[in-house]
Amino acid sequence: MASQKLVRCEIRKPDSTGPATVRFVPLEIFGLWEFLMRNKHRFEVARSVASLWFDVDETPEVAYGENQYERVTEVQLVRYSDQDGMFSRVSRYFPTAEYPILKEMLLRHYESVSEPSAPHLQIKEREGIWIRRSPRA
Repeated sequence: MASQKLVRCEIRKPDSTGPATVRFVPLEIFGLWEFLMRNKHRFEVARSVASLWFDVDETPEVAYGENQYERVTEVQLVRYSDQDGMFSRVSRYFPTAEYPILKEMLLRHYESVSEPSAPHLQIKEREGIWIRRSPRA
């Protein structure tokens, strides 16, 4: 069973009246990601909590109660860059319920992979769970 340290946070535009949206970001890049979201994209980032994500082959109810986890899908893009002459791997984590929409948004960030059938693109998906923890005060 693979695991990954992820930060769960909520983002929203400062002028938005709608609810915030949830994002899951690898802990190792969270500081940079948060900086970019705040300074480049002008999002507010709030309610950050770190915990573990596990891939699951079976139902998580075996080990956890439903209120102890959130379903999160991992997507890995492996793409070849003609410009760089090498492959690169991109891993992102999305709330499973919102995954189809967020996957489309992710693919738009990579113009060379905008077509799922692109010859230099591989997409792998794994379902998993993120273990809920209380935010630190």
